[in-house]
Amino acid sequence: MRIVPLAVLASLSLSLSIVACGSDSNSATDGNPGGGSGSGSGSGSGSDGPHTLTLSGIAKDITINGTTPLPGVMITAYKSSDDSMLGMATTGSDGSFSISVTTSTAIDGYLKATYGTTYKTTYLYPPHPLTMDYANVPVYVVSQTTYNLVNGGFVLNNGQSMSNGWVAMLLQDAAGSAVAGGTVTSSPMGTVNYNGSNGQPSKAATVTFTDGIAYDTNIAVGTVTVSAMATGQTFMSHAIKVRADALTLTLVTP
Repeated sequence: MRIVPLAVLASLSLSLSIVACGSDSNSATDGNPGGGSGSGSGSGSGSDGPHTLTLSGIAKDITINGTTPLPGVMITAYKSSDDSMLGMATTGSDGSFSISVTTSTAIDGYLKATYGTTYKTTYLYPPHPLTMDYANVPVYVVSQTTYNLVNGGFVLNNGQSMSNGWVAMLLQDAAGSAVAGGTVTSSPMGTVNYNGSNGQPSKAATVTFTDGIAYDTNIAVGTVTVSAMATGQTFMSHAIKVRADALTLTLVTP
């Protein structure tokens, strides 16, 4: 069986990069499609006075059969320091969304995606603050059924508890390429797994495959510092907030 939610995590690197675009004010525009290539193109450096940052993209439902744009997903941007809201949007009929915020400085932040009562809440954290516009942000949501399949005995068999969190990490080098042969750690530590050579989770794999993806599951909730190591690479550690019975995605970079 093809476990699509795990195989597509590499494409989440964009999502994980954009969510640091913070603000001290709220502004949102719902349902506008992202129109860029997915790379940052912000006009402000964070030191030239207030400017508007726009985050736009498409929210998709991930199943074992693939991905489907999903309308009605609530996307909210928050400031990490106090969990204050920066902006929000609801995806349109084509799954698209756009959030605009005004900022004069880079602020650590994150995105939260929620949809109904049968889907897991997803949080996305960047490796560092950014002050750039991003388009075509891919936000993925996972149903409880798919989540159970991933954590079950035939895949991770991680003993996932509803009182603990679930973290996926993507290792990238300075050029934005996935890093193979890397290892991840966290403080506190959960159960670490990597994808195998088939691009699917493997209980036998001990390092990242060419997709750079690692999983730290059944991890205690609270502030968690994530780190990584790989030959020829130096990664920066950073803190994320892990929540019970939710998915947290983050990028680990130099």
